[in-house]
Order: sequence, then structure tokens, then C-alpha cells
Amino acid sequence: MSAAAAETTDERIVRAAGVLFAERGYAGTTTRAIAETAGVNEVTIFRRFESKAGILRAMGERFAEQAAGFSAVQQPDSEDTHATLLALARSEISSAAENGGAAIRLAFDARTVPEVAELLGDGPKRNMDALAEYMAVRQEAGDLRSDIAPHVLAEAFFALTSSYVMYRTVMGYAEIPQDSDMDTTVEQLVDVYWSGAGSKKTDR
Repeated sequence: MSAAAAETTDERIVRAAGVLFAERGYAGTTTRAIAETAGVNEVTIFRRFESKAGILRAMGERFAEQAAGFSAVQQPDSEDTHATLLALARSEISSAAENGGAAIRLAFDARTVPEVAELLGDGPKRNMDALAEYMAVRQEAGDLRSDIAPHVLAEAFFALTSSYVMYRTVMGYAEIPQDSDMDTTVEQLVDVYWSGAGSKKTDR
């Protein structure tokens, strides 16, 4: 089997697990159900991930790769604060749209299922801390208001991005916009953020 095919199978398994974790929770999801949903043999799951916990670990790694805080300093235009925030918002909203249901359910599961708490660890906190560090650097550069704590700037950013999708996912308030409509929405959310967080010298 080619590497591309193997990767596709792994992604299908992780995606199926995400759907089931969102619907049934971690404890209520079996590897057999994941295999059936992914269209693979259960043995394939054990061969590739060893266990359900292995799938969750892979999912956590994917969450981390897509998390805005961890990727802020890796953006090609990281010194262009507005452009970076726009790129991060696109990534964060895309990730929330794809993984939001599972992320929300697993966050609740982590309170009562030690296995989930251990595997997810302090990822969300580290993501917030990483974005706050980026915000502090951009404050020093004069792009963001210096009278607001970096962590508040980070929390406000997430409140306007991932929470935008989460509210729709949990409350069923409205459909998540797609394609060009999503691009427009992301730009408007960042403009709202920038109007409050950007320093006077960076008014657009």
C-alpha cells in the first residue's frame, strides 16, 4: 500500500472517530463502531493506532497542528500583525468547523474520563499561552494596544473565531458559511477584532 493510501486510511479513521466522539462521547465509542464508520476492518485500527487511545492521540496532534496559537510565529508574514491574524482566523474557524463537535465533547469528557484528560493534557492552555506570547510581541512592536493584557487579547481573538463556529455547532443558531461567504465572514470578524485591539497607529 502506498504512503498516500495509508495516510488517507488514517485520516478516514480519525475523522470517523471524531464524528462518533461528538455523538457518543469517548467512553461510548467502540473501535468496532469507528471501523464500521470509517469503512475499514477493526484489525486495521489496531495495526495503525494500537487502540482507541491511539486514535485520540492522533486527533490531539491534529488539533495542535491547526491551533492558532501554536502556528502564529510560523506564519510567513508574522510581522504583519493584521495579515497574520487573518490567516490564523481562517485556520481556527476551518479547524473548528471540522473538529468542533468532537473538541467540545472531549473537553467535557476530560472532566470525568482520566484517559481523555491525560491524552489531551494542557493543549488548550498551551495554545492560549502561545497566542498570548505572540500578542505580547506585537504589542512591543506597537501594532496592538498596550493597555490590554496579552492573554485578554488572545481570549478575545478566540471568542471571535472558534467560538463563532462553536455557537452554531452547539446551539444550532445558523449554518456555518461556506467558501466565499466564509472568507467574507472571517475578514469581518478580524476587522471587528482589529478595531478594538489594534493600536491607533495601525488603524486601517
